[in-house]
Amino acid sequence: MEITAVVTSDKIEKTYYDLYQIKLLNSKNFNLYIQISKNSGTLEYGDKIKVQGEYKKPAKQRNYGGYDDEQYLKTLKIIGRIQVKKVEILEKNQINPILQRAHQIRKMMIEKIEKNFDKENSAMIKGLLLGEIKDIQEDVKTNFQISNISHILTISGMHIAYLMMGMNLLLKKILGKRKTKIVTILSLIFYAFITGFSPSIVRAVLMGVIVLVGELIHRKSDIINSISISLFLTLMYNPFLIFNVGLQLSYLGTLGIVLLQSTISQILKKIRLEKIRNTIAISLSAQIAILPILLYHFNTFGIYFLITNLLVSFVIGPIIICSFASLFISFFSLPVKWGVAILNFISEFSQLPFSKIYVPTLSIFGIAFYFICVILMHQIYQIYHLDYLTTTQKRMRNLIALFRYQFFQKKKVYLVYLISFLIILGSLIWIPKDLKIHFVDVGQGDCTFIETPKNQTILIDGGGSLTEEFNVGKKTLLPYLLDRGYTRIDYIMISHADLDHIRTGF
Repeated sequence: MEITAVVTSDKIEKTYYDLYQIKLLNSKNFNLYIQISKNSGTLEYGDKIKVQGEYKKPAKQRNYGGYDDEQYLKTLKIIGRIQVKKVEILEKNQINPILQRAHQIRKMMIEKIEKNFDKENSAMIKGLLLGEIKDIQEDVKTNFQISNISHILTISGMHIAYLMMGMNLLLKKILGKRKTKIVTILSLIFYAFITGFSPSIVRAVLMGVIVLVGELIHRKSDIINSISISLFLTLMYNPFLIFNVGLQLSYLGTLGIVLLQSTISQILKKIRLEKIRNTIAISLSAQIAILPILLYHFNTFGIYFLITNLLVSFVIGPIIICSFASLFISFFSLPVKWGVAILNFISEFSQLPFSKIYVPTLSIFGIAFYFICVILMHQIYQIYHLDYLTTTQKRMRNLIALFRYQFFQKKKVYLVYLISFLIILGSLIWIPKDLKIHFVDVGQGDCTFIETPKNQTILIDGGGSLTEEFNVGKKTLLPYLLDRGYTRIDYIMISHADLDHIRTGF
């Protein structure tokens, strides 16, 4: 095929080729990736190009529950890839002037950060300020994820809150309240342009703008309405973003804080220090809301999330503020370096025992059951601790009282029913199942996973890469086993000792 398009991203370096995102001219809905060999020169953001090449349709998931490239690209509004045979630059700077200027400012910020800090620190600061995490080493990102603090590397409500706070402190006395709010709204929108409109930043910016606009027109904003409006506008832009993990975590985490924080803070009222109590309440409420999504997508649970998030809460504010200040005054580079060192130290909690517990993938019914239980527990707590109850809450309390009365009247009968139900449920695991044999697509090599009628598991070969660039065990086989509901293997066998059959590391 031959197309004319505009480059809408910087170069993304891959092992054997360079990748660019392009937007087809005269089309608002179609974007593509182009793959260019490394000796074909470099394209720049805003270049108008003519491309000749072969279209590659995105691959669907190769294994049960596995990565689906087609669905992922839909969340980016990308319809496929072109393997380029010939590319010609027609004109420069042919993109929207606002986007072009935002991109230039982003590049200037990145250059300034790389100039002021060494490679390791600059990679972290680019993640904190711009959400640019491609230069952060994989082991560092893994440590942050296991320690449950990877959210600080994603531009979200926390960054927007500090930006709004900083704008208010700097401009309130100079411009007055009203003009400061207007300038802050424009700054938030422009910051979204600079950081690339990720779902989490769009959510945070939209909510911030809604709150500020409400204050400008003297209308008190409702947080639930703000969340709903921002989600509606986001999905109007791209409905497939509903499958984006970042969007799911961002909205559910925010919703959890809004609905559960006050209740959890009341439960923790024995903790006298308000800062610690509020931080624990925020962390717990967010974790309760996002826990099933984390288990569904990542199959891991860390038990140190309260400690790590509590420690991060004391240092992340000064780090972000000093990082912004270091772009203008080099003096702030030193405290930023100290802050990054502290963050790296906190992320080392990932090396402690039981910091990463693998769990099977939750089903959709399991996720729904979890949220129903959380909602019921929250409502039950409220109807026994609130001073003023609604009519519905009074009815719920009366129903619970009626159930408790009837239960204690026939306690022995209900206990017999409960024990009988548990015995029947437990006996189901002894019923022989069908023999199942799964042939797992691990790329080069073979892998066979067997489920016996007695629920034992056998793995024959595990696949493997001849190079160490892709870990088949961690990226393909382990997720597959967890998606099938298994956290252990009873027997492992190998057919022969070729690397593409046995080089599987967890």
